[in-house]
Amino acid sequence: MRAFVTGADGFVGQWLLHKLLTDENHVSGMIRAANPTLTTLTPELAARVQWRQCELSNAAGMRELLHDAQPSAVFHLAAQSSVPASNEDPRTTLETNVLGTARLLEAVREAAPKATVVVVGSADAYGAVTEDQLPLKESAPLQPRNPYAASKAAAEVIALQYALSGWARVIVTRSFNHTGPGQSPAFATAAFAKQIAAFKKRSRGGEIRVGNLTPRRDITDVRDVVNAYVLLAQRGIAGTVYNVCSGRDYSMRDIVDELLRISGVQLEIREDPELVRPVDTPVLRGDPSRIHGDTGWSARTPLQTTLTELLEYYERATV
Repeated sequence: MRAFVTGADGFVGQWLLHKLLTDENHVSGMIRAANPTLTTLTPELAARVQWRQCELSNAAGMRELLHDAQPSAVFHLAAQSSVPASNEDPRTTLETNVLGTARLLEAVREAAPKATVVVVGSADAYGAVTEDQLPLKESAPLQPRNPYAASKAAAEVIALQYALSGWARVIVTRSFNHTGPGQSPAFATAAFAKQIAAFKKRSRGGEIRVGNLTPRRDITDVRDVVNAYVLLAQRGIAGTVYNVCSGRDYSMRDIVDELLRISGVQLEIREDPELVRPVDTPVLRGDPSRIHGDTGWSARTPLQTTLTELLEYYERATV
């Protein structure tokens, strides 16, 4: 496979590069900066990537990169992925996630028309659901409740339009929550792990600051997720949406409690009003039947393993 990855030095991007390179694929990685910012990808593997600098706003630049790379698969990961940031600046989120996706797809249409494009979407687009709708199937309506979710829903519609029009071979994911080593503390699970790792390293107690711990989320290990993306590029059906999920949900309190148990640290848990989202979806749990049926994929990494390695990552990173 000749792979082209946008957002290649992001959290998921680096794990996707690791998977692709370990499987001996040729990889071009599109990034915003002149040089990649690496957290989990080893220098040895990074040296095998054809790094290319380009913004999603640069349609001509992406067209040129794709023409040069001639990929058989394009993985579109680049996005503004923070819900709080989307609440603060909805316009930039829409510009990046919606128009950026449209520009990339048009560049593929013109410069690499034979490539399969995996556009990574979000289960946040489902919005608020009731218990009787769970587990969520891809046929469920989209009811986004924040600018990030709305941007992902809109990008999905555009991507499917390209597929239905025959302009590009596009597959779309609705990826549920995922975590693992290297995830930014801008996301809840990693934020919990970073705080706990800091207290553990200093061998002292204290309190961990959290947001609302009642929401329940379907959480998958990032390495399982990137395996899903590769299998979709190989076996997925064009014009199709796929849930990428485990089919199991956990409350945020479950996650905090498990991280504390793994660490052996005793901390007070304090809800910080600044960390509570103005609108939050109570529960998300997906049905992975479609992706399993078409590709054979399923989430296999136990949550305890994922959280243990996430905690170890922050123990190593904490100074």
